[in-house]
Amino acid sequence: MNTFKKFIKNSKAISPIFATLILIAIAVIAGVVVYMFTSGTLATMTGGGTAAQEKITVQAASIVFNTGGKTTVYIEQTGGPAATVNSFIIKDTSGTTIGVISGTNAFTVGGTAMTTVPLTTGTLTTIVGTTPTLGMNVGSTYTITVTTAAGGSFVASGVVATSS
Repeated sequence: MNTFKKFIKNSKAISPIFATLILIAIAVIAGVVVYMFTSGTLATMTGGGTAAQEKITVQAASIVFNTGGKTTVYIEQTGGPAATVNSFIIKDTSGTTIGVISGTNAFTVGGTAMTTVPLTTGTLTTIVGTTPTLGMNVGSTYTITVTTAAGGSFVASGVVATSS
C-alpha cells in the first residue's frame, strides 16, 4: 500500500503546452482525412474511385484542302481508361470554328468507315475525316481538337492546310 501512494505522488503529467500541441495535431490530421475522403482523393488512392483520365497524344495532323480533301490525325493513347474518338473540331487562328467532323461514318481507319474510333493503348492510330470546304484556305494555319466520348479534348495546333 505504501508503494502505491509513493507511485501516485511521483507521477507527473506532460505540460499544458505539449498537451495543446498534441490535440491541435490530432485535429489537423483528422481534418485532412475528412477532406480527402469527401473530395474523392482517398477513394481514388484506394482503388474505389473513377477519377482516372484518358491519356492521349496527338502525334501529328494534316489538312488537305481540295475536292474530297482529307483531315488526317495520328493519335496514340498512352494510358488511362479506354478512349473513343468521336469528333474533330477545326478552328482558325482567331478561334473561330471552321468545321466539325463527326457523325455517321465520319472517320476512316484502315479503309473502314466508322462513326467513332476506339483507341488501343500503345498503338498509333491514323484517323481520316473529310475536310470541310467552307472558310478554309490553302496555306492557312488551323487547330484540330480531337474529342472523346468521355469528354476529353486533345489539341493539334499549327496545322497548315495544303492542296495535295
